[in-house]
Amino acid sequence: MNRRNLLFRGALAALAFAVPMTPAVGQQQPDLSRKAVVDDPVAPKRAGTAYDVTVVEFFDYNCPYCRRMEPVLNALLRSDPKVRIVYRDWPIFGPASREASRAAVASQWQGRHAAFHGALLASPARLDSAGIRAAAVKAKVDWPRLQRDLKTRGAEIDALLARTNAIAEAIGFNGTPALIVGSQVVAGAVDLPALRRLVATARSKPGGR
Repeated sequence: MNRRNLLFRGALAALAFAVPMTPAVGQQQPDLSRKAVVDDPVAPKRAGTAYDVTVVEFFDYNCPYCRRMEPVLNALLRSDPKVRIVYRDWPIFGPASREASRAAVASQWQGRHAAFHGALLASPARLDSAGIRAAAVKAKVDWPRLQRDLKTRGAEIDALLARTNAIAEAIGFNGTPALIVGSQVVAGAVDLPALRRLVATARSKPGGR
């Protein structure tokens, strides 16, 4: 995704959380309710105990702009304990991205998602299987357990990725990163001041969580 940050308000925001869309012939309509987008039980999350605003990030581990977005999100979390981040893995950069996403999602069941997620996005080169393994070592991921979780929970993970893809396409995202902040839909990376403004706007409206 290039640096143009396209903010879709009003109709698109309502569309993302309330209004059913007409699916293509033979295509099942994804669940675009706020609960489905924001509270998917399998999507990894980071939150304080009393969050009042949720930021949903659609990202790919091999996206250079997603790598630039990571320190911005981390800075927001450090400065605002009432923000929750929901990570929607959207691996659109190929098989290695999908491999990284599946491994990252699986790592949450051993409590290592935050560390592994950060290590994957800090990789010095485009990720491949060796790079994913190196990031796991850096994040102190129990690799044998990760493989077991990938095997036993693989169907859950694949279903999550399919749901995320369907939601992203239905909203109209065409690249990563993409964000939903409250009811505001943003395509492209934003800097910290802009993200804080989006959070403040979400916080000022009912249902910002």
